Amino acid sequence: MKLEKNILANAFALATTILWILCALFVVLLPDLSMTVVKWWMHGMDVTALGAWSLDLANFLLGGLALVISAWVSGYIFGWAWEKVS
Repeated sequence: MKLEKNILANAFALATTILWILCALFVVLLPDLSMTVVKWWMHGMDVTALGAWSLDLANFLLGGLALVISAWVSGYIFGWAWEKVS
């Protein structure tokens, strides 16, 4: 079976889009718990100095767009690398 780079890149982008939306909903609905999770991910660092969440529509869209593009490129590069080593 030949791996198609574009299909893999699209799958990475779609999965990232879904996770981005779920993450944004988590932040909006449970901001305190979200901050706690960020603290866990940052090895216990005090993240309160970063301030409160300011998730507005522009931050949501621009951050999501940058992340999804990065995921698509990562998926494409992964597919290319997979074909090279296969």
